[in-house]
Amino acid sequence: MKLFVGFILVLLALNCSDNDSDDASNCSDVFCTEEFRTITVSVKDEDGVAVALDNFKVVVLSNGEDITLNASSSEYEWMAKNGSYPLFSDKYVTKYRNKEIEINFQAYVDDKLLVDSDYIVGADCCHVTLVEGETDIVIANP
Repeated sequence: MKLFVGFILVLLALNCSDNDSDDASNCSDVFCTEEFRTITVSVKDEDGVAVALDNFKVVVLSNGEDITLNASSSEYEWMAKNGSYPLFSDKYVTKYRNKEIEINFQAYVDDKLLVDSDYIVGADCCHVTLVEGETDIVIANP
């Protein structure tokens, strides 16, 4: 029995290491799902009706980089009809892997700023995540 306990203790000691070579920053051994994730914001009025934005913009606050999704006219029509707009997607996983960043979402109707919201988003080895921020936005008088 002492030999068995000793063997277990040796295995535990070998498993503990100060070497973080296999930590979260090394994604080579990670298997990701094949889905493409996009964090979206929902913009609706007080009655729950989708707000069709004329324009929206997403910017990384630390450097001013514009990361607004380039959408085709049919994609934009779908967004306007549903009031659902992309905030941050898996397109940026590699660039922001294992980091969190602050971004800003601004939305306009008739050149009037309706939404100005900040978010904290991040990415792991595979997908983007929303860390902080309200994705259901209610507009009083669009």
